[in-house]
Amino acid sequence: MGLLRTLLAFSVLLDHVWGGDRETLLGGRLAVQTFYLISGFLISYVLTATDTYRHAQLRFYQNRFLRLYPPYLVVALLTLIAHAALGTDFLSRYGEIPSDAAAVLLLSNALLVGQDWVMFMGVHDGQLALTGSFMDSDVPLHEGLLVPQAWTLSVELAFYLVAPFLLMSRRWLWLALLASLALRAALIATGIGRADPWTYRFFPSELALFLAGALSQQVLLPRLERLCTRLPRLPALAVGALVVYTVAHFHMPIAPTLRDALFLAVAVALLPLAFIFQCRHKWDRAIGELSYPLYISHMLVILLFEHLAAGFKAAHPAAAVVAVVVASLAAAAALNLTVGTRVERWRRRIKAAPASVEPAPGGWAPAGR
Repeated sequence: MGLLRTLLAFSVLLDHVWGGDRETLLGGRLAVQTFYLISGFLISYVLTATDTYRHAQLRFYQNRFLRLYPPYLVVALLTLIAHAALGTDFLSRYGEIPSDAAAVLLLSNALLVGQDWVMFMGVHDGQLALTGSFMDSDVPLHEGLLVPQAWTLSVELAFYLVAPFLLMSRRWLWLALLASLALRAALIATGIGRADPWTYRFFPSELALFLAGALSQQVLLPRLERLCTRLPRLPALAVGALVVYTVAHFHMPIAPTLRDALFLAVAVALLPLAFIFQCRHKWDRAIGELSYPLYISHMLVILLFEHLAAGFKAAHPAAAVVAVVVASLAAAAALNLTVGTRVERWRRRIKAAPASVEPAPGGWAPAGR
């Protein structure tokens, strides 16, 4: 699962490097939706298969806060400094929008909460309005987000808010899943759900993906765990299949919608095996620890590269992509070393007191979520 998470981060990175002009790995949208699946799986695990957060919802929220906010705030601050040093027009955009729109951007940049809703807002005739699309605006509000890809974290926060209430009851989990799927179907039927931002930025319809991941953990993991006692190589084969499938995704000769749905279905089925593989191999977990730093920092690297090496990118586009990937990996490793490891120590203290973590079936430890 660690290798898969980092490949998903690479999918988003490459989508942003190429500006969406080239199809590599899973592409940005499907990678984000697969992250939703994995998040649902892992959050379901820590809430239902361990005693860490049982009857301790505040501790769960504290842990989630530490997981997301410190790296994000460091990257957001560095991005603000970069914009000021490079003399971009980022800050000037705040003078082009009404005060209430500026307040929304400032608060969402500082708190993360609401960045997904910025994708449904715009400015018309000098007034902030819910437009249904970030593209329908006199001044693009989404360009005022310091870390553009962080809107997905706002979606994650919405899931964290409801997870302790939905995941502890199988009945509520199924009801919420069916309601989310029904909403998605209704949006698609009306035509709204076929276009960005409704395709993967609207939390009520994306909730189905989180819950599908949770069901994968609750229903499939116990059964596949027993199967792996007889077939110990099965987790490695599943991880290999997911990696190959990720690389070959855009080469499959089927309709794009069916192709994406097929990958999500395969991911739901194989996530438990990828989780077991991660628990057996520390190197896989270590690779996975780079996924969030890589995801949250790569746009800062792209910003710096586009302003400091624009000529090189124009003359050598392929080499420029390689340079951005290498620099993003270095930035992710540095962020993980300077911020991530310290935050992880705080998270372990929160998880250790007062209850202790109950081992997962087979004695495996949690997946570092």
